[in-house]
Amino acid sequence: MSEFMPQRRRTDGAFGTLTRLWDFIDNRGVIRRIVLAVAVWMTWRASLWAMAYADGSNESGAEIAMIVGAVTLPITTFCGYVFKAYLESGEKKQ
Repeated sequence: MSEFMPQRRRTDGAFGTLTRLWDFIDNRGVIRRIVLAVAVWMTWRASLWAMAYADGSNESGAEIAMIVGAVTLPITTFCGYVFKAYLESGEKKQ
């Protein structure tokens, strides 16, 4: 085919089924929602760990705060980035 002619998508057989499945997944944003859900779950788990650590630790308050902050800051930043990307990808679809 010429580089100036658009390539047609195959819609028959197994390849067509996979194409329709991918279109379904892509049009509804399934992957981006799964990534967001995993990021929120990771943040929730880190928060549970932080609460359990702070409750059961024998260290001073400042030491606990530094340790909890060192663990929760990266995951919170990651979740914020994923949420921002989720919102921006939704704006591009519309």
